[in-house]
Amino acid sequence: MFEVQLIQKKLGEIKIMERLNVIYEGLNEDDINIFCDMLSYISPKIFSVNKEKNQVVLEVEDGYQDEVRNNVNDLRAMINSNEMKSNSRVKTKILKNFTGTILNQEPIFDELKDNGSIIEISKGAFIYSGIFLKVFKYFCRKIDEYGKKNFRDMMEYEVPVLFPTEIYEKGKYFENFPHHIMFQTTLSNDLKVLEEFSKNGTKDGKIFEKMKVPDLVLRHAACVPIYPILENKKIEGNQLPLKYMVSGKCFRNEGNNVFELARLNEFYMKEYVFVGTQEQVTENLGKGRKLWKYWIDLFGWKGTIETASDSFFASNYTKLKIFQMLGDSKQELRLELPASDMASAVSSTNVHRTHFTKEHNIRYGEAYCLSGCIAFGIDRLTYALLCQKGLDISKWDQESRAEIFDK
Repeated sequence: MFEVQLIQKKLGEIKIMERLNVIYEGLNEDDINIFCDMLSYISPKIFSVNKEKNQVVLEVEDGYQDEVRNNVNDLRAMINSNEMKSNSRVKTKILKNFTGTILNQEPIFDELKDNGSIIEISKGAFIYSGIFLKVFKYFCRKIDEYGKKNFRDMMEYEVPVLFPTEIYEKGKYFENFPHHIMFQTTLSNDLKVLEEFSKNGTKDGKIFEKMKVPDLVLRHAACVPIYPILENKKIEGNQLPLKYMVSGKCFRNEGNNVFELARLNEFYMKEYVFVGTQEQVTENLGKGRKLWKYWIDLFGWKGTIETASDSFFASNYTKLKIFQMLGDSKQELRLELPASDMASAVSSTNVHRTHFTKEHNIRYGEAYCLSGCIAFGIDRLTYALLCQKGLDISKWDQESRAEIFDK
């Protein structure tokens, strides 16, 4: 059950629900996290979502508190279903806890903005320069070098942002991640509409009612194009496993979940993708995770490697979480952000089994191939390293300085 306490506050011409306190009980920690994430998407009348010790505090436009309260309860019902209760054993497992010494305990976000290393261009989208860009480029370079050295005959792709909606639908991305999807569209090819826009711009909001129905989506993960490229291919066994290094900008609607540089609407991702037998995919993902160990040992990171599940849409969350976590299909490298008292998932390995290969008819012999990937969030890796090391590189250990700045 949820207890909801409403305290009103008037702010200018708009009444705001200063605090709508949602006290949760009966949810394990994993479910609380997805619950808090999903609150950003349940109503456009929610202005902010803040997780406190044993509750979530919402700011809601006055007059919509009943609607939001009902949506909160519907969300809880989706997540805390009978199926989930009967599978309460399905919980996050910490596979490795590494306890390096954190050099820096002070916040760095404002300092990065003040010294020009990051410039916020819009909510959850930044321009990079200075020390942040230097470290960002290091991670890109290291992932490239490691991939080329350890995965023979790896094909390299830099992929475009725009992707056809029909292929996205085929991959069940809309079904599983509707809350993250961002579309691309244009004004209608109509002379009068274009003339009106050229004169008035966006002053009249009704101009947005004259947009085309979008047939393109902004890609949310780097590996998406691999499976359509291989569609209807029957691959000879001696050609397996297929190995790819895929890089590109990605976009996710994070809503009110945007946080500094740890959760962004626009970010850069690099992935190793493997297509082959179960044994081949498992072996190569294990080889990819050795790069995590390299960094943990070199940089003395503090964090964990643990099982995880994706941020599936609430109505699909229960069954997909169970499927993913029972098979340890997803493992995450999570690094502590000491000044924020939280951890950031900076990289993950994902076993897709035949989810994509079956949809796209990718086979070897009469059997479907399996696929898996290891994804690296470059923005998150960079931010986590700087959070733990600090911005004064003269205080860093020699090995870390040499790894990033002397190569």
